[in-house]
Amino acid sequence: MSSTLVFSSVDIPGYRIVRSLGEGGMASVYLAMQESLDREVALKVMSASLAANAEFTERFLKEGRLTAKLSHPNIVTVYDIAQHAGVYYLAQEYIPGGTLRDRMDRALTVPEILDVARDVALGLAYAHEKGVVHRDVKPGNVLFRNNGTAVLADFGIAKAMNSNTMATLAGNSIGTPHYMSPEQARAEKVDGRSDLYSLGAMIVEMLTGSPPYDSSDPYTIALMHVTHPVPRLPEKSAWLQPLIEQLMAKMPDSRYPNGDAFVAACDKLIAAAPEARALRDAHLTRKRASPRIAPSAAPVLDQAAPTQRGVAIGQGVELPIAPPAARPWLWLGVGAAVMIAAVLLWSKLRPGEAPTVASPTVPAVVAPDAPSDPVETVIPDSPPPTLVEGDPGELLARANGYVREAIAPTSETSMGARKLSSPPGDNAIELYQQVLRLDPTNAEARQGLQRVADFMAARAQRALDQGILTGCAFIVDDGLLAVPDHRGLLELREKGCRL
Repeated sequence: MSSTLVFSSVDIPGYRIVRSLGEGGMASVYLAMQESLDREVALKVMSASLAANAEFTERFLKEGRLTAKLSHPNIVTVYDIAQHAGVYYLAQEYIPGGTLRDRMDRALTVPEILDVARDVALGLAYAHEKGVVHRDVKPGNVLFRNNGTAVLADFGIAKAMNSNTMATLAGNSIGTPHYMSPEQARAEKVDGRSDLYSLGAMIVEMLTGSPPYDSSDPYTIALMHVTHPVPRLPEKSAWLQPLIEQLMAKMPDSRYPNGDAFVAACDKLIAAAPEARALRDAHLTRKRASPRIAPSAAPVLDQAAPTQRGVAIGQGVELPIAPPAARPWLWLGVGAAVMIAAVLLWSKLRPGEAPTVASPTVPAVVAPDAPSDPVETVIPDSPPPTLVEGDPGELLARANGYVREAIAPTSETSMGARKLSSPPGDNAIELYQQVLRLDPTNAEARQGLQRVADFMAARAQRALDQGILTGCAFIVDDGLLAVPDHRGLLELREKGCRL
């Protein structure tokens, strides 16, 4: 007779529980044996409150089946997703090496951090190509295989959580505030670049020991992601600042277009930066070729010997070195270094011009037991109103164009909606307000502000219906910039669009 998993009235045929792996408000996770294949799996059983939500369960099954089609070394494989007798569950690959959150309890070396970042980026690049956005990239969703490879878990769960009846169950935005992209905080449409922003936030925390923005209030954290500058890394890791600047750019168009582009930029920086010399010499940050890009370029180091990942530079560990043919990244790095040296020499020889490439002199790595400097996050006072230049007719035309783009029913992106209130100095609200400074009786500008506020009220209501409270609060605040006494927006604030 086939065994079943029986725990707290849960009965799932074909699975035998071994032990509990953890419990949370949304699911309980068990190590179980899938009896038909005699293999260990991580069995995630949804909580009863979520299982009672018909919209959530429908989306959970739909998104789970989509992510079950993902097959990549840096993504946890989903074996089965279904329901039995009202119990919804997901059986996935069991990854025994713990989470990134566990490893962040100790100081990580720069090689370890870059290895994790590159692994996660490669997994994201593959998923985004398949049209799947994670939406909740955070240390607790990064697991480790026995050989140290980082893998992403819980694809699709965050999207399933974003349903119209989740307000009373989730009570917050989808995603974790410490790693949430600005567009996600605003409840705008997101794509793969939102996941890359979250990756950047994780890297900052790994390098410094603290998240990029922090507060006891989730709304304040989300607001900081939207309004505060990209955090500055401490001096010892400042050479990695260009990666953070582009990963955490406030506007998605200013970020890396995909995970592969980030990996390429990371390799280029490692090949050229003086601070990375020890990394290059020790071969600790080799490039992993993605199987979907170069199946024949599987890393020899991982196959020939146990992987020496996370070894602090200077410990005198002798690493196995792959043949030159198996390490094309090294030759690319050498070529890049030669090109940079040639540019420096050429710029020095040109009369009257100074070199444009600086060579910072900061340590190469973070010692495993060294305390991390805090992130140099600048929290500015509220900036004065931006005075937009131009004649009223020109300003009105620009503002009206942004409003038309935002409310167009065929709009495929959230960029139009963002242009209603940002960026500073070039958005519909500020343009209309400047028209009124120049011509206080201008009826078209007043109508435009009312139109913006009405549109924001409708968006805020949708966010509230979906339980995305931080996004609802942002939208309400933006709408009140246009019309401070807008009745609908003020009512939404009283109904719950505030934290």
